[in-house]
Amino acid sequence: MLSAIKDLGKFVIDNNLAISSPMRGVVLSIVIDVKNASFAGIDIEDFDSKKLGQYLFKQGASKGNAPSPFCPLTKPQKTLKKIARWLKQCNELSDLQKNDMLFLNQALEILKANEGGIVSEIEKKSKNLLKKKGEANFLTLKFNDKYIGEYEIFNKCLITFNEAKRKKSASLGTCSICGLPGKEVSGKTDVYKFYTIDKPGFIIGGFQESLAWKNFPVCQECKISLEKGKEFLENHLSFNFYGLGYYLIPRFLIGNGDELKEILQILSDTTKAVSLKGRIKKRITSDENEILEYISEKKDILSLTFLFLRRDQSAERILLLIEDVFPSRIRKIFEGKEYVERIFAEEFNFGKIRTFFSKSDESKRQSDLNEYFLAIVDSIFKDRELDFSFLSKFYMAVIRKEFIKDGYFYFRIKDSLMDTMFFENLGLITFKEVENMEESIFDSIFARYGKSLGSPIKRGIFLLGALTQLLLNKQWSERNAKPFMKKLKGLKMDEKDIKALLPEVQNKLEEYNAFDKGKKLVAAEASKYLLEAGDIWKMSIDEINYYFACGMNLAESVANIVYSVN
Repeated sequence: MLSAIKDLGKFVIDNNLAISSPMRGVVLSIVIDVKNASFAGIDIEDFDSKKLGQYLFKQGASKGNAPSPFCPLTKPQKTLKKIARWLKQCNELSDLQKNDMLFLNQALEILKANEGGIVSEIEKKSKNLLKKKGEANFLTLKFNDKYIGEYEIFNKCLITFNEAKRKKSASLGTCSICGLPGKEVSGKTDVYKFYTIDKPGFIIGGFQESLAWKNFPVCQECKISLEKGKEFLENHLSFNFYGLGYYLIPRFLIGNGDELKEILQILSDTTKAVSLKGRIKKRITSDENEILEYISEKKDILSLTFLFLRRDQSAERILLLIEDVFPSRIRKIFEGKEYVERIFAEEFNFGKIRTFFSKSDESKRQSDLNEYFLAIVDSIFKDRELDFSFLSKFYMAVIRKEFIKDGYFYFRIKDSLMDTMFFENLGLITFKEVENMEESIFDSIFARYGKSLGSPIKRGIFLLGALTQLLLNKQWSERNAKPFMKKLKGLKMDEKDIKALLPEVQNKLEEYNAFDKGKKLVAAEASKYLLEAGDIWKMSIDEINYYFACGMNLAESVANIVYSVN
């Protein structure tokens, strides 16, 4: 994964692609009059991405209380102290020229002597600055008309600080990324924070930071490429997956890289990216920036890595890593999506799956089923088999809640049917079919939903569910209530309950004088299939009730068939 990010970063550097997203906002500069050694006011200008070098701007720098020459403006006094601390660090370097030392001393004295006036002026100037979404205000220094990055001393300080940090854990060795031996490698890459070197268990050789390079040795060239690759990912290839963030890492496999260059150029060019967004019509997530349909049109000369990452304070945790996904697989997934949409005449996306794999309890503040959801996502992209008994457990957990709550659970059943058809179309779940079953007037329904209804037991339970729903409809029309629902045990019926239910439904329909020819036909077919199923069903409670609930949901389709015949 890191090798793919490094390759991406090198490709971006070699092809001079724009890395940073266009930033918007305002820069407030504390102006120091060098000639008169005084504070000369606060300049305000729009953030200019062409001046990143002049600002000494590095995205993500100065988080928390870290010193920096260019800081996001929070509380004026606090932000000013970050800049002053950075100048002080510069002034403490041992190899400073005398004139540089005098220059830095002068700047620090001016900031200290005018702290109150500077803070007051910043507050006054920033008071009416309204930030829009995606905008930020920054604070930095200017010396007359020159930015801090236009001085060699400050550029030298920035390089020195970075090198000093890296060299605390550096030695000659083999880079773990490029694999080249005899290079100066360091364990302090600070690109991804998958581990730390200041806590027990992470450092080889105890707490000796000088030996930490052995954990994760990376050479300087690979570190730079990693940094650029990560920055490009965060700005152009970062997406949302129903509350989970992921990075899409493309990797070129063969040829001259023109295909990858085209993709990355589009993503790094704002105008082209907006045009691409307008072209993409189909998505498997709710993220309108998703580009998977565009990728699916490409040849298998590149592969994709999906990196699901979660940030816990200063650490980063990999939730799921899906490697070597080819455009042809993405194309197959979109074909499965389109198949389901044709059958149901409704849009299908992964939100239908997330419905059942989000929270085990709606009262929970955060999703606690992410692990299961990601396992299914992994199976979809890597063509790995799913267990239907596992799926039915989560289907029924949601369906039962809505059934008990207000009895209106039909949308959830529809979602589960769409999910199941999607999985079956991709070959992720297989259903054993019983061969040479007699023809039925309900074959059109059975065939529509694939092989999931390919056995007598499932068909019998399904038709009993439909018949029960017809009874409930009759009760509602006559009594404005559905007392028979109590017989369904909150959809936790076992084999014995199902077998006992059929005569009860028939008797209740007769009481309402509603056991007509159509319903008798449904009952006869259900009875026939249940008898064919035998005595040992080998089905879980969840599976039994799932097929029963599906029959309830499709009762209207069943009724349309029997009443068109009779």
